[in-house]
Amino acid sequence: MNKPPFPTSTCSPREAARQLGVSVRTAQLWVEEGRLQAWKTPGGHRRILLDSVARLRDEQLRVGRGLEQPCHVMILHEDPHQGSALKDGVQPLLPDCSVWVVEDGYEGLIQIGERRPEVLITHLMVSGLDMFHMVRALLAHARDRAMLIVVLVDTDAGRSEIRACLPDEAVIVRTPVDGGELAALVRAFLRNWRKRSTFSGGLEEGR
Repeated sequence: MNKPPFPTSTCSPREAARQLGVSVRTAQLWVEEGRLQAWKTPGGHRRILLDSVARLRDEQLRVGRGLEQPCHVMILHEDPHQGSALKDGVQPLLPDCSVWVVEDGYEGLIQIGERRPEVLITHLMVSGLDMFHMVRALLAHARDRAMLIVVLVDTDAGRSEIRACLPDEAVIVRTPVDGGELAALVRAFLRNWRKRSTFSGGLEEGR
């Protein structure tokens, strides 16, 4: 059996979360998923390898640098405090993405048309908007370009009905949600987007 790392080469889940700009819960989930490497002390305390924290932090930064143009992330939420909290949680983890908050539904529609964000994070309930119709329409008209829509819900009650009313491409996330979880969704989307763009570009060059 390999000897455990020296204490100085590891950190606590709380310290790892601080370095990565996510919640302790997200850091623990990443350990369980294998994205962060960890071991347990004889006393049962979890220690995370600093090397794996550094690798994940570099991966977060490379996502933005790999884009020819910055990704645009729009947050649509009528509660200004909740909207600001979402932005503050996501922005540090997506340093090369432009992230902004809109509090009014109609203003949101205007900005979607003008700024064409690749990512929309929206609460399900926005005054004056039929969110189901809006999401279906946006994804139907985004066939020529990638778009990620994350719909925030406050409860799991009626989740199956909500899921049935939304396109499969839409992602449903229950609140409260921390920036790390949202940023992970965006990073996964951007990785797939880059792969598709590279593949399409290769086909064009080969013609």
